[in-house]
Amino acid sequence: MVYYCARTLFLALALVVVSALALQHAPAVAAAPERNAREFFTSLPESIFENTPEGLSPAEKQKLLANGQSDFWEIAGETEDIMVFANLPFHDIAVALRLFRHTNDSSVDAAIGTLGGSVCTVELWRMDASGRLVPVDTPPEPAVEEFLGKDQKLPPDVQATVMICLGLGGLRAQPLFWTSTGMAHVPVAYDIGYQWNGKRFEKYVQPVNDAQ
Repeated sequence: MVYYCARTLFLALALVVVSALALQHAPAVAAAPERNAREFFTSLPESIFENTPEGLSPAEKQKLLANGQSDFWEIAGETEDIMVFANLPFHDIAVALRLFRHTNDSSVDAAIGTLGGSVCTVELWRMDASGRLVPVDTPPEPAVEEFLGKDQKLPPDVQATVMICLGLGGLRAQPLFWTSTGMAHVPVAYDIGYQWNGKRFEKYVQPVNDAQ
């Protein structure tokens, strides 16, 4: 029963993510047939899955696309612009793909990243009208001080780094804090993200209370 509930909750969360992202489509270019998330994922390397315990081989990827499930992954949700993959059997790790369409040409950017853990990884890729695929740099990580309130300082025994992750409507910056004994919780005053404007990711900063 515990496993069934956990599985149901995870799949529900995945579908909520898909639905929320689908409501935030960037304006599409009214040109040639648009590429969808499945077509883009088919062309991508499996490198993002190297950041998960399960991994994903080319053969397993083909099985996943053909059957909706491989030995270690299943497709938990899918729209034209989004795919969410959940690990099996526990459904406690996910990989999500989100497309961002350019309004000035037929290029499409894709962010594919890990979800569900304290540490995240994201890759950005761009496909032009000819189908050529190239990696794209993620936005630079903000300084950890940008997350802190006025006059707020990190405790002297706490170290920090900032990761760029996949988020609703775009990308988000996620701070990670730790000490010599393990992970640490530090309250932050601001959320930092990167919203797609049809051409590029624009950075925004907002108070945590406004983001909730």
